[in-house]
Amino acid sequence: MVFLTSLQSIIPIVLLISLGYFLKGRGMFNPTFSSNLSRFIMSVILPAGVFVSVLHHLHMSDLWDLRYGMLVVMLTYVIAYIVAFIMMKLLKVPKGRRGIFINMVVNDNCLFIGLPVQIALFGPEALPYFLLYYIGNTISVWLVGVFLIELDPLPTVENGLANDEWDQLGNSTSVQSTTAQKPKFDWKKLLPPPLLGFFTALIFLFFEIPLAPILHNTLNYLGDMVTPLSLIYIGIVLHDAGLKSMSLNKDSIGGIVGRFVISPIIMFCVIMALQYGAGIVLEPIAIITFVVQSAGPVIAVLPIVANEAKSDLPFATGLVMISTILFVVVIPIIMEILTTIGITA
Repeated sequence: MVFLTSLQSIIPIVLLISLGYFLKGRGMFNPTFSSNLSRFIMSVILPAGVFVSVLHHLHMSDLWDLRYGMLVVMLTYVIAYIVAFIMMKLLKVPKGRRGIFINMVVNDNCLFIGLPVQIALFGPEALPYFLLYYIGNTISVWLVGVFLIELDPLPTVENGLANDEWDQLGNSTSVQSTTAQKPKFDWKKLLPPPLLGFFTALIFLFFEIPLAPILHNTLNYLGDMVTPLSLIYIGIVLHDAGLKSMSLNKDSIGGIVGRFVISPIIMFCVIMALQYGAGIVLEPIAIITFVVQSAGPVIAVLPIVANEAKSDLPFATGLVMISTILFVVVIPIIMEILTTIGITA
């Protein structure tokens, strides 16, 4: 049952990615289409999607009642970033992949894949705890994760890369062939559009500002485009990079282990530490929701952020594909482990 539920959530995602791959192969998209689509998603669709998602799912009155759950989520993210940074150093992840690698370990596609799985598995009782995780994930991605990628573009080269350096970067087509220079941080990116959408939504919630129905519907239409366009974009990039971008190497294997093994373990350990160290006991449905959600696939917009930051785009695309497929197998395993140790919804 769990396997079938996960599979039903994954198949539409794979089909949309395949559609982008197929249409690109048929020559439907010109060479500049993917970069323009990436910019459109990041600057227009994602901010609208984040804004309406927060307005739909978050209620300020619920936050105090769920404060202990929020504490668990925030502590988990802090520890996950530290562990991901240590893993990156130990694996000697090359420049251009470091920000992507850390995001792979820490952040997941909680809204567009996690939400339908959570509701199907646990029902509406899991929704408040899922929303806590969603808040933490949104803050983590757009306040921390995106900047780690922005600060880690692929190295510029003067006369091409040496063979061993090229192999390290996975033959990435995103390597810039310009004169070597120290990358400069664009201070305008301190507040990316999706994060502005999040903060704007919080202002609307806190001050109870009504949103005109026409504007609400328009933003809702835009927000609904996030997932399909992001997945089609991944298919286009996958075609350009070739299926070899899905091949496994030490960096991708390390990221997969971090996403599906290390991240859920960190979440479970934080819950247990607060329970036995501070007397903060969460309901079983909260524990299951948090642990299952912490093992979701990598965020679908990771390749879009990587493209905008000029990081290793094929590497990011391959991670999205691999983690999305593995998600079908991982969730039933985690559910079985939780049931074995006596934690059931």
